[in-house]
Amino acid sequence: METFEDPDVRIQDVMSVNPIIIKKGQTVRKAAGLMKEAKVGSLLVLEDDGSLSGIITEMDIVFKIVAEGLDPEKTNVEDIMSHPVHSIEGTMLLRKAAKVMAELNVRHLPVTKEGDLIGMLTENDIIELSPALLDITREYARISSPKEIEEYDEPERKEIAGYCESCGIYSDRLTMTNGQLLCSECDR
Repeated sequence: METFEDPDVRIQDVMSVNPIIIKKGQTVRKAAGLMKEAKVGSLLVLEDDGSLSGIITEMDIVFKIVAEGLDPEKTNVEDIMSHPVHSIEGTMLLRKAAKVMAELNVRHLPVTKEGDLIGMLTENDIIELSPALLDITREYARISSPKEIEEYDEPERKEIAGYCESCGIYSDRLTMTNGQLLCSECDR
């Protein structure tokens, strides 16, 4: 298996190729049972024609059913699923996909090839390959969000450790320049 140190690792190399699915019209109870049986934290919700309609996660069940006191037997998945669903192409570089996940604040992303569903990328897939990658991308999302930038008045630049988004080399002195985390060599 490839490692994250290889800057050319693509999503299709590490994604789950058989994501668990459920059709619209099924109950949240059925969805929870499928998640338990498959030992997964999310299901893709499909239309009758097989097109992707949404995603339901364990957090959706906790926040939208359990916390609200709703009956999972009487609530359908489309009532609580997240939609529209953000998806990514399987040929995207893994480090860029992790950045997208951090910016969207999601832990699951359907993977497509020319618009067709081919798999699912989860935080766990990334953690198995490179535990530090999620921390780096979350830090990137935090420091590049408009709210954080407005509150950040310090003149010096903050440095973090991670992989340079230009050359892919690991550095403990990355700085944010024009929306990219760059090493000192690429930040000239």
